[in-house]
Amino acid sequence: MTLSRARHSKKGLHAAQVSRASEVVAPPRTELDRLMGQMRDANERLVVAAIHAQDVSDEARADATQARAELDGLMSELEDANRRLSAAAAEAQAMAEEAIEREGEYRRLSSRLLNLQDGERRRLARDLHDTVAQDLVVLGMNLALFEQNAPALDAGCTQILAECRSLADECCREVRVHAYLLHPPLLDETGLVSAVRLFAEGFTSRSGIHVVMALDDIGRLPGPIEIALFRVVQESLTNVHRHASTSTVSIRLATTRDEVLLEIRDQGRGLAGDRLHPHGRPALATPGVGIQGMRERIAQVRGTFEIEFTDRGTMVRVNAPLNLAPAT
Repeated sequence: MTLSRARHSKKGLHAAQVSRASEVVAPPRTELDRLMGQMRDANERLVVAAIHAQDVSDEARADATQARAELDGLMSELEDANRRLSAAAAEAQAMAEEAIEREGEYRRLSSRLLNLQDGERRRLARDLHDTVAQDLVVLGMNLALFEQNAPALDAGCTQILAECRSLADECCREVRVHAYLLHPPLLDETGLVSAVRLFAEGFTSRSGIHVVMALDDIGRLPGPIEIALFRVVQESLTNVHRHASTSTVSIRLATTRDEVLLEIRDQGRGLAGDRLHPHGRPALATPGVGIQGMRERIAQVRGTFEIEFTDRGTMVRVNAPLNLAPAT
């Protein structure tokens, strides 16, 4: 009995040891169930996240496709705008080139017209001086001879003869003056300074307007410059006589190393009238035929022409280069 009891006690001890070992090796079943539940939850969340990600990807792909389509449309519009812009720029360039070409043609025609005008004036002046004026001189001489050799004429005829002689002399003077105004011979013979001085003296005697002259000894200048400056003096003094209502005008002529300077001033009202800006600033002139002609003449010799109207009078200023390079 003792041995049987011992065996039974030994079997019980072994079973208890196996049970304790099972508890140590394997976790309780509730822990496994908890872990399995968590794994299932995590797997479900992963599936949901994958499905959501797929949905987001599809939406993003659709948005990207729409954006790409809009971008393609904008690029097409941009390319079309660029084509129109390029066409407009080419047209503007062509118009600018045409305008430059037309301006050049206008300058050439203007230069030719002025040259023809000067040539015609020179020819008319020579014809008036050499033919009409000389004929009038001869007529006056013949009338004087007739008067001397006809003592039997009554008082009335003598008076008529004297008036004819006086009229012939006056016509001769007028012809010479007009010939000089058309083209002064001194301009070709002695130069600009002598021609301006003689013209100014004649202007004073005809108009009563005193001309104050400050003319440097500038020597001879290129022919086109001398003609252009003389015409500016001529036109400016004519404008003073017509419009300025002044008793005095001044002319200044000088040279620097590179250019010739001409300045004409008067103290009258000139052409400005009421063309003053507020605060007394000078207004720009509205070009007339004479002013535009002066401007064109100076442009032909590559010079600058300015005219200012102020409440103290009118000023014309010209700068012309001495190394003449005619405009084309």
